[in-house]
Amino acid sequence: QVGELSQQLDTESKRCRQLKAQNQDLQEELCTLHGKCEKLEKSKCQLKEELAKLQHHIETNMVDHGHIEQYKREVEERAGQEIRQKLQEVNLFLQAWEAFQDTLERFRTSHHDSEINLLKDKIRYLEGELDWMQSAQEDRACQEISTQAQVERYKELYLREVKAGRWLAKELER
Repeated sequence: QVGELSQQLDTESKRCRQLKAQNQDLQEELCTLHGKCEKLEKSKCQLKEELAKLQHHIETNMVDHGHIEQYKREVEERAGQEIRQKLQEVNLFLQAWEAFQDTLERFRTSHHDSEINLLKDKIRYLEGELDWMQSAQEDRACQEISTQAQVERYKELYLREVKAGRWLAKELER
């Protein structure tokens, strides 16, 4: 029995050493977890403080959602009014532009007609001038022919006089 007890004691002592080693490992792990727990507590406190700050920030800086919706509706309404006003201005401008184009087209048409009438009058005037110039040219041609005939006649008369003068000079010398 003593051998058995001695063996049992050895087993129990091995087991006790293992449990002591395991206990020491667990205590080290417990210390590590304790450190982690303290860190987590600090982190938790910091997060609580940050949460409190954020809540305070939200309370002080956030506008009531109803106010935001109302402001949004007002902005949309004003934008719609401005768009309608701008569209109305554009429509008025387009109508004025169309009226201007019509007036311009009428002016161009009347100006074109008056230009045509002026050109027709100018053509008639120039045709009259051409007729007058042609008749003047014909008159000048006739006058030139007449003048040429007179020059020929006076030339002939001069030559006769020169001959007569020579003849008389010869007669005088004789």
